[in-house]
Amino acid sequence: MKANPAEQEPEIFELGPDTTACVIRCLPHIIRERAYQLFEARGRQPGLEVDDWLQAEREIKHHFSI
Repeated sequence: MKANPAEQEPEIFELGPDTTACVIRCLPHIIRERAYQLFEARGRQPGLEVDDWLQAEREIKHHFSI
C-alpha cells in the first residue's frame, strides 16, 4: 500500500548555517534509509524489521551524537 503523497516527507532538505534542526527534522527519514540498507544487506528476509530499525536508530544517533 502506497502512502498518501501529502503525508510523505520531502526528499529535498534545506540546509542553512545551523543544520542541527535539519538533522532532527530529517532523523526519521535518515533512520528509515539505513534500516532499509540493513534489510537489503541481510538478503531482504522479512521478520526482523524492528531489529533493523533499532540498529539503524543506534547507528544514526551515534553518528550525529544525539
